[in-house]
Amino acid sequence: MRIKSVLSAAALVAGLSIAGTSVANAPPYGTEQFEEWFDAGGNLVGYVHWTCDGRRETWGSRSGRLEVTRRACPQP
Repeated sequence: MRIKSVLSAAALVAGLSIAGTSVANAPPYGTEQFEEWFDAGGNLVGYVHWTCDGRRETWGSRSGRLEVTRRACPQP
């Protein structure tokens, strides 16, 4: 029984780490990305903005419903 518990915990941690990193990847070159988190009432509670020059700006909590938006950067 103990081995099953350890394996279950390891699988859970691995799954959570994969899910957490999938959202945190920078967008492709030439795009900017907005990751916005909303609570149950639809209020914005946090965001991550990947800018066109590669900077990452964050604010608030990253929990709740996630919406990801990408758009092309303006041409120089």
